[in-house]
Amino acid sequence: MSIRTKLILFILTLLTAISAVTALLFLRSEWASISANSQKKNLQVLFAMSEVCKEIHGAPGKSSAYKYFKAFMKAPEIVKVSCSGPDGRFFMEDRYYNPYPPAFPILAKTFATPRTGVWETRNDNGVEILAASLDAVGPKGVKITARVDFSTQLIYQEMDSSLRSSSANFFIILSIAFALGCAGTLIITRVIAGPIQTMAEAARIIGSGRLDHRIPVTSGDEMGRLASEFNEMTGRLKEFDDMKRDFVSSITHDLRSPVTGIELCSDLILKLAEKKEYDRIPEQVLSINEHSARLNRFIDSMLEVSKIESGEMKLVMKKFNMEELVDRAVRAFKTYAAQKGLKLEFIVGGEIPDTSGDPDRLYQVMANVIGNAVKFTTSGSVTVFIENLPGWQKVRVCDTGPGIPAHEIKNIFSKFYRLSSGRREYPSARQGTGLGLFIAKCLIELHGGRIEAESASKGSVFSIYLPA
Repeated sequence: MSIRTKLILFILTLLTAISAVTALLFLRSEWASISANSQKKNLQVLFAMSEVCKEIHGAPGKSSAYKYFKAFMKAPEIVKVSCSGPDGRFFMEDRYYNPYPPAFPILAKTFATPRTGVWETRNDNGVEILAASLDAVGPKGVKITARVDFSTQLIYQEMDSSLRSSSANFFIILSIAFALGCAGTLIITRVIAGPIQTMAEAARIIGSGRLDHRIPVTSGDEMGRLASEFNEMTGRLKEFDDMKRDFVSSITHDLRSPVTGIELCSDLILKLAEKKEYDRIPEQVLSINEHSARLNRFIDSMLEVSKIESGEMKLVMKKFNMEELVDRAVRAFKTYAAQKGLKLEFIVGGEIPDTSGDPDRLYQVMANVIGNAVKFTTSGSVTVFIENLPGWQKVRVCDTGPGIPAHEIKNIFSKFYRLSSGRREYPSARQGTGLGLFIAKCLIELHGGRIEAESASKGSVFSIYLPA
């Protein structure tokens, strides 16, 4: 079952429940209102009859009050009216009709009698009668009792007719509202489920390998933002996929090159040994050592990444001087910089006190950042600054290289990321594994510091902050 179907069923069930509860509350409220009106009406009839009894008792010859009563106060449910004196004898009595039992019994009898007067039910020829009586004081201070008998069947019939009449319009309005709710449900579910289905289809397409697929963003609401985030995530997946593909290509080259060199050197050693040209063998052994060292450096980088990601990287904390450590890293690249015709400088901004950390790991970081600056700079200079800030020791490595594109700044510390591989401006990029800056960033963060990069159209600046 699709999410849209589930949503439609849920909303329709909710609408049905709300409609049913609303209808029940309306019927209950309407019945209570009709019942109250019926009580009021019957009580008015009893009061009017009481006034009639007082007038007839005071002036037996006058019947104008009763004529008025019969003309204007008579209701279909009145069966009989009477007036009696203090001795219980009737001095006025009139029966309007003889009630007959209803053809079908009335099931719902929830009529409440008024509190004024005496109201009681009795059976008259199989018919339920509501007998009401009210005591009054006549003109001469004589106690008079007015009585009115009502047919409960007709009372309930009138109340039921009123309820049906008032409920008809309500249920028409409720039906229209329910129909509009159903139409709105279809529209809402289409609006909500449509983008979800689009994203589900996009996820299927992307899962099949088409990482260039994007979802059209047509609104600025939550669904639009979700689509934007989805597209951004897909973009990152594509970047990682390109990085992975590039890394596989690079690692194949990086592994094949030294292994092939070792094989060639070993074959040449065998041939030289057969020719007994032993003086040339040490040269090939040195080449084998160089290729082996290159392999070991690559393997060490992979092992360090594995330790960092598994949380097994341990720091050997010692007291050392950061200025001396950076100076050692700068001197290590003096020859390489001179070969490229670069000026490599080290500037110290004030006195640098001793600090605590793992000097071997921090030297690895400095060597990586300074080495990258020298490697990517073809002309100009590389300058290394160190200064003491409140709570920090800051090292800045500035170069005059080609710079880093703005869209790549955020990725240069990512694992296996290599700067614009294959572009003419970065001919050295393919020589790395894309792990150096990732390892450097992780090692600095393990020390409680941070590393940042910024670049303009030309030149780059790497800033390393370590807790003082």
